[in-house]
Parts: sequence; C-alpha cells; structure tokens
Amino acid sequence: MIAAVGAFDGFHKGHQALLERARTIAAGARRDWGAVTFARHPDEFIFPEKNFKFLYSQKERRMLGRFFAIPTVREIEFTPRIANMSPAEFLDFISGEFGVDGIVVGEGFRFGKNREGTADFLSGECQKRNWPLGIVSAVNDLRGEPISSTSIRDTVAAGDMRYAWETQGHPYFCAGLVVHGNERGRTIGFPTANLETAPEKVGARRGSYAALAFVNGHWRAGAANIGLNPTFNDVRGTRFEVFLLDFEGDIYGVEIAVFLLERLRDETRFANIDELKEQISQNVGETREIAERFLRAEQALWEKFREAFARKKPADPARTRQGAGSIFL
Repeated sequence: MIAAVGAFDGFHKGHQALLERARTIAAGARRDWGAVTFARHPDEFIFPEKNFKFLYSQKERRMLGRFFAIPTVREIEFTPRIANMSPAEFLDFISGEFGVDGIVVGEGFRFGKNREGTADFLSGECQKRNWPLGIVSAVNDLRGEPISSTSIRDTVAAGDMRYAWETQGHPYFCAGLVVHGNERGRTIGFPTANLETAPEKVGARRGSYAALAFVNGHWRAGAANIGLNPTFNDVRGTRFEVFLLDFEGDIYGVEIAVFLLERLRDETRFANIDELKEQISQNVGETREIAERFLRAEQALWEKFREAFARKKPADPARTRQGAGSIFL
C-alpha cells in the first residue's frame, strides 16, 4: 500500500495534496493506497500541559475519510513504544502492520524517536527498501502562509469560519447526538437541538452562527448558538444549540452534523426575554438568507457530504440506541 502518513486532524488542503500524490503514485505502480495516521494526536502525549484539542473528533475524522474517498485509513495508537521507535523501526512497523511499501509525506514531516526521521532520511531509506517516495511541498493559504491544522484550530477558536472553509475546502462542523437541555427554547418559540460534542474537540468562539445541519438525510438551515446562555444565569458549561428552520419532530438520540457557515455576532446578555426573542428572530432571518445562498452556490459540496454520510458501516445493535439514527456507524 502507498500510504500518505501524518497526524491528520481532519484533511485540510495540505493533507489533500498528500492524498492526491499517494493516489497518483499508486495508480502508476498499480498498487493500493490509503492513509496512515494516529488515533490520538502525538502532541497530546508529548505536551500534556498544553491541553491539546482536536479540530475534529475521531468519528468526525473517519467520516471525512469517506468524504475524501480514501480507500483505507489505518490508525496507530500512539504509545510509549511507538514514541521510542527509531525512524527505521517505525517504517518496519507500518510495513508489517499495514502492508505499507511506499510513502508520501509533507516536506516538514518528522517521525521516530526525538523526531529524527526527516525527508533526507526517508529518501535514503526508501531507496534501500525499493519503496516509492513522495515528498510534498506545503500548500499556502491566501495570505501566503503554510496551511496547518494548528492555524485552523486557532482561527476556529477565534470564530473565523471563512478561514476554516478556505483552508479545508469545506466548512468547520460538529457532529454528535441530540441530547436534552433545559428545553427553554420551546417555551419562547424557538426549540433548539442541543448537540453533544466530543470533549477533546476545539470549540468555535462563543456566539451566534448561520449554519446548515444534516438531519435524517436532509439539509436544514439552522440558527446556531455556542455559549453559556448568559441571559438566564443557570447554565454550567458551554452549550452547542441549533434552531432548525421549518422543522418539526423529535430527534433526541439522533446523530446530526452542524456546519458553521458564518459568524453572526458575539454572545450577549439580554435584559429580558423579549429582547432575546427579537435577536433570535433576526438571527433566523439572516440564517435563512445565508443558508439558502450557500446551498445554491455549493450544491456539489453538500451532495458529496450527503454521499459520505450515506456510506456508513452497518449499525451495531449493541452500541446503537434503539431507534436512534447515526451518520457515523
């Protein structure tokens, strides 16, 4: 297998260049291809004091693997044994474990104990092993800076959804089960779906967003809010809520995906419920216009995501709640 290798936290445009190179080399050599990555990011273990957050959860990354039509994605559990392997031992490991016999990496990729594995090392080692090797230059953003998962995580945390879309080729999204909240939204005419997000996932900056949600096989415009609901003073912990426009139904226990299109405004504490309702109404109007615009402009993208959600594994009854829908299984 020709393998694109990296700590892929999602697959931004730089990663996509690796995937395309692996696909091209494999086609020329008439071999299979895929990606080899880590179930958990190595930095989570190397720098525990930094409280590392992923851009996407493990389930979301697997769904993105389907979106990008990667035939095989192999995940390595990053353990002390893996961390202490020499570069040559690591290549032996992925060859024996996953059948890797060709490799594609970014020009800045480092691996093995003390990050001793470099592009120069790979060049010599792959020549010895008779492995095809692809070393891919960094892909730059519109500012001329190399695209990295770190830069995308930072801008998502700052609420910059445009940068996330530009550098990934798709919007930042969160996916998970719809869970019970205070159910206060329905009392003021805006019932929201409360999304259970992975604790290890980086969160977008608190505030209101225009969104598109994939719910039970359909796209729905959604006015999303991320925050503490400061008007009510009784919420502990940040919540991710979305009001689905023109939707009725019970989706508790259903997995949905919410794509953040544009940031509308910062989190605000309102003096009373009427002010809050007026602001939500304004958010809904803006969301409808933005969502309809993006649905029309990016039809191929949304259809590709729909197909990726549909290419799921058969549900495991032992792990799936009775009646609950899933976009991941």
